[in-house]
Amino acid sequence: MENQVIEDAYLQCQQICKNASTTFYSSFSALGLEKRRAVHAVYALCRWVDDIADGDEEPTVEISDELIHQTGQRDAILRELHSGREPSNPEEVHNQRLMALVSIRNKLHLAKEGKITTKDKPVFIALQDVFTKFPIRLQDFETIIEGMEDDLFPVMCNTWDELRSYCYKVASAVGLILIEIYGYEDRAARLHAIDLGIQMQLINVLRDVSEDYERGRIYLPKEVLAAHNIDAADLSNPNLPQNPSWASFMREYLEVVKRHQTSAIHLFEYLDSRSRVQPRIMLDAYTKIFNEIVRRSGDVFSAPLKLSITSKFSLWMRINYLKIKAKMSTEQ
Repeated sequence: MENQVIEDAYLQCQQICKNASTTFYSSFSALGLEKRRAVHAVYALCRWVDDIADGDEEPTVEISDELIHQTGQRDAILRELHSGREPSNPEEVHNQRLMALVSIRNKLHLAKEGKITTKDKPVFIALQDVFTKFPIRLQDFETIIEGMEDDLFPVMCNTWDELRSYCYKVASAVGLILIEIYGYEDRAARLHAIDLGIQMQLINVLRDVSEDYERGRIYLPKEVLAAHNIDAADLSNPNLPQNPSWASFMREYLEVVKRHQTSAIHLFEYLDSRSRVQPRIMLDAYTKIFNEIVRRSGDVFSAPLKLSITSKFSLWMRINYLKIKAKMSTEQ
């Protein structure tokens, strides 16, 4: 494949990252060119599958008899895994989204085998190049897609383990791909990357409780809620934060987040100064959201939880400080 085609593919992935979040896009700039482009490609793929699962993008795929057959097989497996529950969306929409995810899984296998052509989407052209340069595992991409497939069905986590399993699929697996790009020598880094992903996704789950409830997704563990005298249906009540039971539940939930955060911080010990900038900024951003939840006494219902302009500026300053520090470190 011509170099210019690959260059153009990377540029398109870069633009996707830039459009999604200028703050996190800036944090990638501390990396060297090859690592930075690889991260852009991975992020673009993750953004795409997430948009498909959430219905934020109308998926288009080249339909074939084989793809229809594979989608039917995958649908049967997923329905069994979800205890026979019907999909969250009408059958046509469900099949369309699932078929897109099955198609993406197939293309990732082709990218790993070096069989992507110029007719394929830029993200696969870029990822095919990434597979040749970094020891990323196809299994981790498949895990991410499994998490998106789960979101095509009504979700009801019952235990902490079930919630952590979901967090691993949609967040930790991304981290495991990224640290293979960053580079590390001690495999303990993988354990801390897993905890970073779980910590961030636990915060996402709490931040998006109302939105997820409307979509038929209840990630907060049902058994843990029940132990605090809260029913899943109570999550639709905007006055729930005034209930002492919610305060009790929040204390347990936030303590679990803190435990994963304590482990996540150790990831930076295993990364070089340039590679640790992006995950450091991610951790800082989610810590700010976490602190806002604490400040609101667990009220995640009354107003959206977003980074303020002041917080974004603070992160931008932090990014530049870490980039300068990394540059000085590499020049010594």
